[in-house]
Formats: sequence, C-alpha cells, structure tokens
Amino acid sequence: MQKFLASQKDELLGTMQASGIIPVFHHPSASTLMEIISISYRCGIRVLEFTHQRDSRGLRLFSWLIEETKQFPGLTLGAGTVLDPVTAERYIHAGANFIASPFLQTKTAEVCAQHNVLWMPGCSTLEDVKQAHEHGAEAVTILSGNILGPEFLRQVHKEFPQMLLIPSSGVGLRENNLQTWFDAGAICVRLGEALFSKEAVAVRDWVKIETNLYSTLNTILRIKKSKTISIL
Repeated sequence: MQKFLASQKDELLGTMQASGIIPVFHHPSASTLMEIISISYRCGIRVLEFTHQRDSRGLRLFSWLIEETKQFPGLTLGAGTVLDPVTAERYIHAGANFIASPFLQTKTAEVCAQHNVLWMPGCSTLEDVKQAHEHGAEAVTILSGNILGPEFLRQVHKEFPQMLLIPSSGVGLRENNLQTWFDAGAICVRLGEALFSKEAVAVRDWVKIETNLYSTLNTILRIKKSKTISIL
C-alpha cells in the first residue's frame, strides 16, 4: 500500500473538477471491467469509481484492476458504496485513491484521514454536509439527486462554498440537465447506469458505450468552458 501525500489528494480533486465526470462501474467479469476502463481512458477519463458489491470477490477484482491498469498512465481508481471502516481500509490497502460512501460514517473518515486518502461521504441534508466538513471531508456526494434536485445542491453550495459537491442519481446525459447541476455549483457528476447501460454491456456494444461517454464528456467540458468564459 502506498502512502498518499496531500499534494496527490489535491491533484485528484483538480482532475475531478477539470473533467467534470466520475464514471461509476461494476461488473463480475474482469474482461468486461477492463473493456469499460479502456474505453473510459481512451475518451479522456482519468478518474473512475469501482462499486463495491459487499463481497470478497469485489475486493479481489479491484486489487487485480489496480495491477492491470498500471498500463494507463495518470488513471486513478477509487472505491464506492463502501459502508464501513474495515472495508475502507481493505480498499485503501488494495490501492484505492479515494473512498466514497452512500452515507456519513465518521469511523470511515478516520481511516481515510490516517492514510490521507480522499473521503467522499454521501450527504442528503445540510446537517450531513456540516458534519462531513467537521470530519475533514473536502468533497461530498449529494444524493439522491433525483429526490433532492439541483436547488438543494445550490443551497448547500451557498452555505458551504468551500465544499466540493458531486451530485449522484438523477443526473441525466442531456445538456440542459447537466447544465442545471453545474449552474447549481457541482464540480463534477457521478454517472453509472446512464453511461454503461445493462443492455449495451450485455451485448458488448462497446461502440455505443464509447460514443455515449465521449459525447457526455464533451458536453460537460463545453458547459464548464462556457461557465469560465462567463465569469471572465
């Protein structure tokens, strides 16, 4: 296990903010996982989140991916849906560069702090965000986005401007939907099923997935560029 430096964590946050997207993925087939990662990397993605399935096989798959993806310079893998500090530590030992959880778990925050690994808890209230900030979180996942909506994220951004906000669920691929989230203050969005549909993966329609991902990434970059220009 490597010991992460503060500068590496800052670089990771910068990469997330620059691309505006964190693809979230899982599949029981190692070859399918590598295909998804290869496509994502080819499209320009440099940060991906592997979804933990609450079994030991998921951890073994992740460890294997860490070794296999050394062929992709600059690629960062993190683990998501991590529910407890023990699992978080196991993923960190396996090579995870960040830990994402669907809720606030302070013991997990402590584990991530010990290894200086980015901790991204899920938050659904202003109190959640406040506690996350008090426990050292620099970025939080706002979920479920389809229930809370962009207006809640806008409110969080106003109350905690120092916190980096990442909506999850309820984020679509249409430009007007993505625009709404970034206008509300999101630094990037988490996208899973919308990018890697079960139907496309089942028939191994990699062209469709690559087209989908490339188009979405370029839409987000266009939105972020327009926001930068408007600020100037």
